[in-house]
Amino acid sequence: MIRKTGYIVLGIIAGGLLESLFIGYDYYIVALMILFFVVASDIMSFNTGLSRSIRNIEVRREIESNSARKFQMRPIRIFFTNRTRKTVFFHYYDTLSDVFNTEGDFQGYIILKPGEQVKRDYSIASIAIGKYKVGPVIIYAEDPMKLCISSYTAPVIDEMIVSPALSDIYTQRSERLSNMKFTYGIHYSQKIGQGYNFYGIRPYNESDDTKYIAWSRYGRLNGEDIYIKQMEEERQIDVFFVVDYGIGMNQGTRQKRMYDFVIATVMNASYSIVKNHDGVGYIINSSKYDYFIPAKKSQEPIRKFEQTISEIRPNGDFSIFQTFSRIKRDVKKNALVFVITPFSYPESFRKGTRKEFETNKKVSLFILDPYDFMERRKDDVYSALMKNSGLKHYRYLTALSKFFNSIGIKSSVSREKDLLYRIMAAYRYGKLTNEGA
Repeated sequence: MIRKTGYIVLGIIAGGLLESLFIGYDYYIVALMILFFVVASDIMSFNTGLSRSIRNIEVRREIESNSARKFQMRPIRIFFTNRTRKTVFFHYYDTLSDVFNTEGDFQGYIILKPGEQVKRDYSIASIAIGKYKVGPVIIYAEDPMKLCISSYTAPVIDEMIVSPALSDIYTQRSERLSNMKFTYGIHYSQKIGQGYNFYGIRPYNESDDTKYIAWSRYGRLNGEDIYIKQMEEERQIDVFFVVDYGIGMNQGTRQKRMYDFVIATVMNASYSIVKNHDGVGYIINSSKYDYFIPAKKSQEPIRKFEQTISEIRPNGDFSIFQTFSRIKRDVKKNALVFVITPFSYPESFRKGTRKEFETNKKVSLFILDPYDFMERRKDDVYSALMKNSGLKHYRYLTALSKFFNSIGIKSSVSREKDLLYRIMAAYRYGKLTNEGA
C-alpha cells in the first residue's frame, strides 16, 4: 500500500519530467528519470516482497493464566516465527484494552532471518474488573524510503478474566474495621418460643410444655400458682443484594469506575454479614444479564458472585419495575433486599403505583450519585460546569428517593464515601427490628 507521501513524490517527479521535456533540460530529465526508477523500484520491491512476507509470520501467544485479580500482573509471551525464505523486518504491537497497565515489550521492532523464531515478554495488569480481550497482534512493515506501508492482523486472541482486588474487598484490616463498626455483637434478631436464652416468666396454661415450669416460683402468690419460663432464640436472616449491571453503571474515569467500586463494596459488606452468621444472596440484573445466586450462610455465594461479575461487564438497560417483579418472584423468604442502582436517566423515570412495587419483602433502595466518578480537571470553567450538572442530577435523584419513601420503600441517595456505611446501617436496623427473620 502506497502512502500519501509516495503519491506526492511520484507526482512531483512526473510533473518535473513533463516540464523538463517541454523546456528541454536534458540533464534534468536524466536525473528525474533515475529518481523515478529508484522510487518505483522501491515501491514495487516492497509490494511484491516484504508486504507479502509479513503475512507468513507465525504468531503465538502464551499467558500464564487467563484469570487474575485487579492490579495483579500477568506475564505474557509472544513468539514470532519466520516461515519464509527471506529476511523479514517489521514492527508489531499487541492490541489491549485501555484498562490494562503494561510493562515490557508489548510493541517493538523485529528482524527475522529465514526460519528464525524470537520471543518477546511483557506483563499486563487490569485496573478494572470484568472480561477483556488480549489481542489480536498487529504486524506492519515499511519500505526503506517510508513511502509504503503494509499491515497484517494475526488472529491471536485471548481473554483475561479479572476479579476484584483483595485489597478492595477483604483484608485483615478491613475485616476488623467492618466488624467493629458494623456487626460486632449484633445479635438482636430474636424469636420468643422454645429457644435457649431465658426471656422471662408468665402464668402457666394447659398448652404449655411442663418441662419449662419455673418451680422456683411455685406458690409465690396463693400457694398453688404455677409459672412457665419464656425462652428466646436468635434468628438468622438472609440479605439479597440486587445490583444494577446495566450500561449506566459503566461510569467514571480510567482510574475509578462506578461498577468496580460497587462490586467491591457489596463483597466487603457480604463478608461482614456472613461473619455475623447471616446469609447473603445476589441478583445481577439488566436487559442483557439475569443472574440469581441463592442466599447461603457461607462464603460460597460470595465466591460465585465474584466469578460471575469477573466474566461480564455492564451492558444493557436497567428497569426498576422488572427488578421488583424479579424480587417478588425469586426471593422466596422474607429476606432483607438491598437494591443498588445509579438511575442513570432519572428524568425519564415513570412513577409507578404502590402496587407495582409491592414485593412483600423488606426492600432498601440505594441510589448512587455519580458525582464522585466524574473526571476532575484544573479548568475552572469545566469544574463549574460539572458542579452545576452534578447539583441538577442530585436534585433528580433526591426527588426519586422521596417518591420511593412515600410508597413505603426505604430509599437514600448514596455517595462513594458512605455507600458501605448506609448498607451496614440498613442491615443493622433489620437485625434490631427482626426484619427478614
